[in-house]
Amino acid sequence: MSGEISVGSRQPGTVGVHMDGSTAASVVYETLAAIFTPALPGTGAIVSPPDGRPVVSTRSFDVRTSRPVSTLVPLPEVVRARVYGRPDDIQRLIRGLQMYFDVTDEGHRDVGSGEEEHELRIGPNG
Repeated sequence: MSGEISVGSRQPGTVGVHMDGSTAASVVYETLAAIFTPALPGTGAIVSPPDGRPVVSTRSFDVRTSRPVSTLVPLPEVVRARVYGRPDDIQRLIRGLQMYFDVTDEGHRDVGSGEEEHELRIGPNG
């Protein structure tokens, strides 16, 4: 992914997630919303512009508690995601995703205020 995202300061227990728009990214966002509570319900909506390509903005999730997902939609392709928040919160989000997808943390950087930004590769399990 290219470009900078203003991460700002996150509330403890929340992680911001950004993925470029695609059908696979929509599947990951929907799975995250089923596992964790969206931190700001109603924001980060998925929209389809006139060209039909999905656009997904950064969304935040409260990762302090999780719930199991009973119905999963297969992930059609690998998704690259940028996540940011406190290290422990990011690890909770990664563990939640690993229950359903193959997740590789491809590196991180310190963004200040005790927060990090991680680059994730999220792919189908199996």
